[in-house]
Amino acid sequence: MHRSKLLVLLFCFTAGFSLAQEGVRTTVKKELTGKIMVVPFEPQMYMGDIGEKIYIESKMSFKQLSEYFRHQLDNQMKLKLQSIESPVVSFYSDSAKTSKDLEYIYKSTTIAFDVVDKPTAPTAEAKKQAGVRNGQLAVEASSDKKFTTAKFSNKELLPYLASKYKSKYFVFINELDIRSVENTYDLASDTYQREVTVHYTVVDDQSKLIFAGASSSKFSSKINDPKKIVNQNFSAVASHIASKLDAVVHPKQPK
Repeated sequence: MHRSKLLVLLFCFTAGFSLAQEGVRTTVKKELTGKIMVVPFEPQMYMGDIGEKIYIESKMSFKQLSEYFRHQLDNQMKLKLQSIESPVVSFYSDSAKTSKDLEYIYKSTTIAFDVVDKPTAPTAEAKKQAGVRNGQLAVEASSDKKFTTAKFSNKELLPYLASKYKSKYFVFINELDIRSVENTYDLASDTYQREVTVHYTVVDDQSKLIFAGASSSKFSSKINDPKKIVNQNFSAVASHIASKLDAVVHPKQPK
């Protein structure tokens, strides 16, 4: 009799342990994967000279504002790139593993200067591809400007990322500039122009350079709310970069 009770208790314990194990398995997060990976710029690669008014209105320090813009630009890039291929790998997560990989990426890359040789004019076709957000249009920086591009000192980096995250295309955001534009002061409105410029490099899993450059969007000095700056400019810049990658991922078939 006692032996029968012991067997029943043993069975219940075993069954309960198995269910608990199954429960653990269901809570394990799936490995983050995506055909496109976006790499945010390093914190020190935010260059801003847009004055004290924005700090007063936002109540943010330079460091806080830099991180806010860094995060929001990553969000916009992820959102626009998802229209090409979804999901998109982003390093803004609570995962310790992705944080370590982001640190590995930064240690394996260097920033170099290059010249924008083929700027994209704001034609009707460009407007159709990039899209206009709140009157803002992102275009390539002019040919007399230099931009920062990523160089890979570690040849194992991209194969490692491609294998782990199942990614084929890598969008490196190298630098974010938000600066005042010279010689744009308007006496009647007491305003001048500011410009958001995003420097980027896009490569594939074979370490081939797809394209690189700097995309810009202008806004008025009257706008000092960080959210408005993001909404009016980051979306347009992200759309512009995504449209260029979309043309590579989904090339138009000849008629």
